[in-house]
Amino acid sequence: MKKGPYLPAGNAQKGLWLNNFNNKLTTTLAAKLGVSIVEKGILNDDTQAYNFSLTQTLASKTYEHQCVTFQQLLKNPPNGTVAIAFPVLELDTEVAKAVPSGIFTRVSALVKKIKLSVNCTDDIKQALGIVGAEMEAKAAEDQSMPILTGKMVAGYAQLKYTKAKNDGIRLESRRGTETNFTLVEKINKPVYSDKRPNLVVGQAEKREYCAWFFIGDEVVGQVSAVITVLVS
Repeated sequence: MKKGPYLPAGNAQKGLWLNNFNNKLTTTLAAKLGVSIVEKGILNDDTQAYNFSLTQTLASKTYEHQCVTFQQLLKNPPNGTVAIAFPVLELDTEVAKAVPSGIFTRVSALVKKIKLSVNCTDDIKQALGIVGAEMEAKAAEDQSMPILTGKMVAGYAQLKYTKAKNDGIRLESRRGTETNFTLVEKINKPVYSDKRPNLVVGQAEKREYCAWFFIGDEVVGQVSAVITVLVS
């Protein structure tokens, strides 16, 4: 089953996630989940270091804007002369402790360890933010449903659908006097022609189709609505 990542994409968003993870993983909860005092200390240092890097980035952008404004005043001062001071890069926070590179590699390893703990419940995972996106991805996958369209083209039933993130569809059909749907083929192309001959030669045949998405060897989501194609 494919899953979405629990970590957000943006740098600032990663910072928010990391702060929540570190704050919610209290000393008591960490001990319950098998996280050592040393591991918790490393997480604290990593969180502070990443926060400081974000603060530096924001401060540097502000400083750049001040420098550009300063340059404009030097070149074209209002009314000929103005009293101006050189911009100074200021950080309103203490410099964080230096940490090795690979903060989120360490965090990912810690998350895996927490998930393996027998005391790690779904509520704890939700609070720590380590399954939210995964559960959303699975929920979306469980609700996915092919939308089939069909018509007769050159004497055959032609079917179309949109794959999205799936590998293809399992196409099933019922025709003539058949009472059950049976497998026609597993299809990985968006357009498919059903070239089976009619059950009764020379007689028009009503064919009903439905389909499921599949990913790898696993059928996922819900069955599509049934469509009908008349093959003459």
